[in-house]
Amino acid sequence: MKIHFRSIKEADFQFLWRLHNAALKDYVKKTWGWDEEWQRKNFLENFKIADGEIIVFEGQDIGFWWVIEKENEILLASIRLLPEFQNKGIGTGVIRDLLDKTNKPVSLQVLKVNPARNLYERLGFEIVGETKTHFWMRRE
Repeated sequence: MKIHFRSIKEADFQFLWRLHNAALKDYVKKTWGWDEEWQRKNFLENFKIADGEIIVFEGQDIGFWWVIEKENEILLASIRLLPEFQNKGIGTGVIRDLLDKTNKPVSLQVLKVNPARNLYERLGFEIVGETKTHFWMRRE
């Protein structure tokens, strides 16, 4: 697969907003309900070009990920793919590559209603905690 990553630019705001809606709206709606005004305001307030990278597949922007390396672990803070690129092995490849390149545990959180949990479990992540809405998962 021809995947690479690039830095986020201010011009990527619309793409990332569209990605946020396409990748998460259904799960947010099932969990809390979707308030378009609140979502857009929150997204605007939290949009930082330094946080994460754009995932590029065969020359096309298809997603976003944000990895935070800590002293004792790696936090996969977010990974999102446009729906038409999900279930094609791309997310699996990106995460597997991260796992192969580190000897630290990798942690993440996932909404309980998000079927991505199945992917994380296939990659060896286990549930180590939970809130009302999320599972905390970790792979040693």
